[in-house]
Amino acid sequence: MTSIIGPVDDAVYKARRRRIRGVGGLAYRDAVSASWHPVANAQPTEWLLRQGALGSPYGVIRRFAFGDPNRPDVWFRVVTWAPASSGRELIGWCRTLEAAAAAAWDHRCAAESWRHHMAARRTDAATITAQRPSAAELLRFYRAALRRQAPGRPTASGHAMHISVLPPMSVAAGAP
Repeated sequence: MTSIIGPVDDAVYKARRRRIRGVGGLAYRDAVSASWHPVANAQPTEWLLRQGALGSPYGVIRRFAFGDPNRPDVWFRVVTWAPASSGRELIGWCRTLEAAAAAAWDHRCAAESWRHHMAARRTDAATITAQRPSAAELLRFYRAALRRQAPGRPTASGHAMHISVLPPMSVAAGAP
């Protein structure tokens, strides 16, 4: 093959064609890059909470957005951890992720305290299961006991210990 400049070796021609192939004369990896990445648009919606990297999970937090998509009313639902969704129990609804994580941690501590208390009384496992209060009640009792022991003591996250066990109401439904 010859060019305007002179004869071109077949191997050089093929190498040049391999470099030029792609999109618009550019190599594919150079032409198909974008200034954004799909991860930049991703919003986390669920968190599995565990103590340490190898610890067993103790809670699940899920983010919910209600109302206007441009200005959503964001709530975080906290549940106990179980392998299947049907085995999970509602701890409560929180307005911030930090408050939800603190509620899940406090529930974990409350559940351990409850098991320790019942085991100290030499209670069998069936009775412990039958007498165990709901996750929301256990958390409420635990936090009340903490407030009685040390009034003015901030929570681990520094947030107020307010939690709702009822699902959030939309603004329109709550309006008189």
